[in-house]
Amino acid sequence: MAMVEQFKMRRVWEDALEMNVALTLKAKWCKVTVDEYVTASDIEALVSTLSAFNARNGKSPQTWRLNVPLVHVSLTFELANARGTVQINAVVEQMKGDGGDMNASFLFETTMGQLDDLSAQLKRFIRREIDHVDSLRPE
Repeated sequence: MAMVEQFKMRRVWEDALEMNVALTLKAKWCKVTVDEYVTASDIEALVSTLSAFNARNGKSPQTWRLNVPLVHVSLTFELANARGTVQINAVVEQMKGDGGDMNASFLFETTMGQLDDLSAQLKRFIRREIDHVDSLRPE
């Protein structure tokens, strides 16, 4: 079976203030892509959320929220079991106002090691060393 990354982010375009990214979250039976403008601090907040989760060995759930004008994304990281499996609860709302509004809630699982990989890739993405983040493989 081919490895499937459950978190993908691609830099589409950027200027001095913000960047256009395509963020794809993939669970077993669904996939959601958000194409939106964000700032480096939005992505740094996700890195901080992952750091806080790791610092407590996953003992307390941590949530990252992206609230831009037409899109809200929430990712909550929590331990799914004693073996260190991490469950990620994703909630994505897009309010385009054109009859194409979307609300999706789903969850997927990964490992603490994969969270470390995601964090390292996000830091490189912020520093513009890479333009794609592909991480969070299922265990």
